[in-house]
Amino acid sequence: MIVLVHAGIGDASMWDGFDVPGAERHELRGFGDTPLPPEGEVSDADDLEARIGDGPVALLGASFGGQVCLEVAARRPELVSELVLIAARVPDHDWSEEIAGFAEEEDRLIEEGDLDAAADLNAQFWAPAVADRVRPMQRRSFELQLSSAAESVDPERIDLSAIRARTLVIVGEEDKADFRAIAARLAEEIPDAELVTMPGVTHLPSMERPEETAALVRRFLGG
Repeated sequence: MIVLVHAGIGDASMWDGFDVPGAERHELRGFGDTPLPPEGEVSDADDLEARIGDGPVALLGASFGGQVCLEVAARRPELVSELVLIAARVPDHDWSEEIAGFAEEEDRLIEEGDLDAAADLNAQFWAPAVADRVRPMQRRSFELQLSSAAESVDPERIDLSAIRARTLVIVGEEDKADFRAIAARLAEEIPDAELVTMPGVTHLPSMERPEETAALVRRFLGG
């Protein structure tokens, strides 16, 4: 079994058209059809670990979903046999001025209550080629997250050297420089990792080039 964990600008529907046999979608709380609790703390890694059960399974995570998969694979290496990371983020990355500026503009629009503009900003900044699909997913997640007082519990750092899963790192050649740097770091610090850079792709290869990306994943899992 392979469990797919969506990006923070998506939801479980981002995997539509992504053909990997045996794949199951895991939707994070605060996205799509999965609301947050009214209050309290939420651990995405705890939720994913509960979904896995006794394992082992293959995990595939995109962007923020990749960070969630990394956290589980590092703290419970026996549960994860293969790990596929698509434009994954890590919590201790030193973000560039470009990303910081984007975050400030996103915060401003949300504070003004202009969720449509904030969703459009995300879609155009991260994945303009599939902006029409990303925009409504992002808009929905804003609604769910702003309607709850729950707080996410994220690690300050993930020990990448603790991961034992055979790992495939995928990044778009035209993704933000931060994510290309993170991909190189993951390939270097995870003991059994391979890096594939996809030309002509930005932040969401599995949506921008679903057939090509799925073929990469199928070959990796079959190998």
